Amino acid sequence: MECLVRWTVFSMVVLLRYTSANPITNTTTLPLKGGTLHCSNVRPMLSTEKGFGSETIPRDPVPANGLKVCIPSNDDGLNVSCCTTNMETMLATKARQDFDQKLQATLNNHLASILKGKSKKFNEFFSEMLTKSRKEFDEMFKRTYGQIYENNKDVFYELFEALSLYFEKGKIRLDKSLDNFFNNLYQKMFLVLNSQYRFDDKYMACVSNQMNGLQPFGDSPIKLSLQVKRSFIATRAFGQALNIAEEVVTSMLNVPPPTVCSHALTKMSGCNVCQGRVNLKACPGLCGNVMKGCLAYHSELDTEWNSFVDAFGKITERLLGPFSIEAVVEPINIKISEAVMNFQETSAQVSEKVFGSCGKPRLGARSAQEINYETISFGSRSKARNQPKINQTPLEKLINETNAVVRATKNYWSLLPEKMCLDIEETVSSQQENNCWNGKSRNRYTEVVVAGTGIAAQADNPEVKVTPAESSRQTGKLSEQMYKLRMLVSKLRNAQNGQDIDWNDDESDDEDNVDNVYRGDGSGSGDGDISSGISQHPHGPIDQEGSGGDDDEDISRGHQFTKSPTMHQPVPTGRSPTSSAAPPTAAATKASVTKAVVTYLFPIVVVWLGGMFSDW
Repeated sequence: MECLVRWTVFSMVVLLRYTSANPITNTTTLPLKGGTLHCSNVRPMLSTEKGFGSETIPRDPVPANGLKVCIPSNDDGLNVSCCTTNMETMLATKARQDFDQKLQATLNNHLASILKGKSKKFNEFFSEMLTKSRKEFDEMFKRTYGQIYENNKDVFYELFEALSLYFEKGKIRLDKSLDNFFNNLYQKMFLVLNSQYRFDDKYMACVSNQMNGLQPFGDSPIKLSLQVKRSFIATRAFGQALNIAEEVVTSMLNVPPPTVCSHALTKMSGCNVCQGRVNLKACPGLCGNVMKGCLAYHSELDTEWNSFVDAFGKITERLLGPFSIEAVVEPINIKISEAVMNFQETSAQVSEKVFGSCGKPRLGARSAQEINYETISFGSRSKARNQPKINQTPLEKLINETNAVVRATKNYWSLLPEKMCLDIEETVSSQQENNCWNGKSRNRYTEVVVAGTGIAAQADNPEVKVTPAESSRQTGKLSEQMYKLRMLVSKLRNAQNGQDIDWNDDESDDEDNVDNVYRGDGSGSGDGDISSGISQHPHGPIDQEGSGGDDDEDISRGHQFTKSPTMHQPVPTGRSPTSSAAPPTAAATKASVTKAVVTYLFPIVVVWLGGMFSDW
């Protein structure tokens, strides 16, 4: 009996000690100051909404020993929580994942994808316009110049290839491309207009060197070169600006937040769970401080981004006004035809001066003959181009829409923390700021809300303090994006002023490709430097602000080809030839033939043209 009594007393003592050491073993609530801690609703919420395994979630409150972020306030004297240390780690990981996903969705879906879509649409639209212009050019010159164009169309195709290559790669000089084009065209036309003579490569090199002084096309090369250059530079700058801006936005996803950001995110969107407040959302002030701190590096991009927005708006104004690409590309066939006719009007004088400078060429088997051709008028096309424009063109509409999208992103990066808080479902509205999670309990957020954004403003942030030492280590990627925007703004300003831009694309040396395009086909162009052309033409006197259309006013008068009598080319006179040429065989013919005869010689050689090159 005595043994039984002792055993009973011992058992009661052990039970009392165990119960004292484990006060929550058989209950789901604990008395707290002002209420009780309920953990029964934590398990289903974490299992369904955050994907936690139910085996890791305690059913009842557990001691809060070891928690580093979600530490109870201890106002009630009880150091308990619905979270274990493993759960706190999982909540921290989940909070950071949610933040990263939300930031990625905001930057990609709300900004980068829009910029990328506008860039793609603009590039496609321009490529289609250039293709259409090339087709119309081909059709018009076939109708106008017949076989002579067919035999020499590679010169014109190479020009369009150079324009397309510049828009795609940006590594060629447009003025050089135009100079090469007109120099090649000049030599081709010289051969056609003097087909009764034979010229070797050395002689044609001399012919090429005479172009600057002779100016056979009048001022058309200077005007067209200026218009093409400034319009294509502005057009490519517009498209590339969208690409670079999209790349910057995407790259900002790789800029890490400050180290203490994860701690603050867990406190804002995880610690409420540990207190059993699964449905309690964060206070607006808490979210504001957390997001401004976590996005401190991103907000630093705001100044450079706003400069980009302003520069983009100015290049848009240029494209809708004096640098309109449509005003250059669509009528380029008319502009080049004008240059051809300028040469026709002075062909006799040009040939005489060349013969005087380069020597007497050798007569070939073919002599001058009568050239007949059809009547062709440009009047209807010119009239259509001079009709007043009522509505925006599709391209102008696209440019305006794109600029509106970019303009709407001004102050985007400084407003990003606010946008993130508005998009986060765990944040309450300002009307409920007395009934929200303040990071510790259900109450009003009493900390000072940081007014500014960026690194410097976070020095007094109670949730995310960004130290100078940390920011200097973490801002490498940010500095790279800021530099990209500064360079982009500089290029946009150059484009606004019609100046050349150095596009450092990761492509092969495309300028060499363009040089190869303009080497010539061996049809009498010679081995001389045909690129000497008019590369030094003065751009200064041309009005940089003009629309590029003033030089087209003479097109409206309508050029008409009429029947031409027999055309006699001048017989060379003067000193001995510099090349192996035969002696002169006839006296020089006076340039008394009517100007109409000289002017409209070139465009008709349908029969003669094809045969001329076949003899070479």
